[in-house]
Amino acid sequence: MKINIGLLLIIIASSVIGFTGIKLTRSGYESPEYTSKKHPDGFEIRQYGTMTVVSTKKSISKKNDEKDSRFMRLFRYIDKSNNKEKKIAMTTPVFMGMKGNEGEMSFGLPREIAEQGAPLPSSDLLYIARIKSGTFAAMRFKGKSWKENIAAKALQVKIHKAGLNADKNSKPIFAYYDPPWIPIFLRRNEVLIKINSSDFKTDSN
Repeated sequence: MKINIGLLLIIIASSVIGFTGIKLTRSGYESPEYTSKKHPDGFEIRQYGTMTVVSTKKSISKKNDEKDSRFMRLFRYIDKSNNKEKKIAMTTPVFMGMKGNEGEMSFGLPREIAEQGAPLPSSDLLYIARIKSGTFAAMRFKGKSWKENIAAKALQVKIHKAGLNADKNSKPIFAYYDPPWIPIFLRRNEVLIKINSSDFKTDSN
């Protein structure tokens, strides 16, 4: 069998660039603190503390200056589009469905900013929310965002198999750690489902 050297070199180069990109994009970014314990059924049990997020929903305004992506609305907020005209550091991951609203996107705010009091958004399409601490089942999944439902159902099965109970009032949350230019097979995507609190023993993240 002949090997296409050119194709092989492209794959290797893409992988190297991807791994380098991951190191550059994930390093230096603050993430929510949590403690974690791996479950033998292939997921984690995480205990998250309270966090403050800035969020925007899928719906958009009729105003021309607001007809753009949810990501850019959030990015403008941390890029001084707030009542304090304060530049805020980017964090990771980007959350989807944090408050249970379909299509809702959120950026976590740095702990220092949250403690000082989050600046108010200049746009009425954004809002600040404080997320209560909670226990979550977490699992990584590969591929694009359209696989969210598949991943959520798989985690729900694992939760049930483990004898745990998902919070009936909560919906799955999705976390994306990498920018779109990172190769799909290298991206870190996660689904989180809130479970009823128990005396879980966890290890620090």
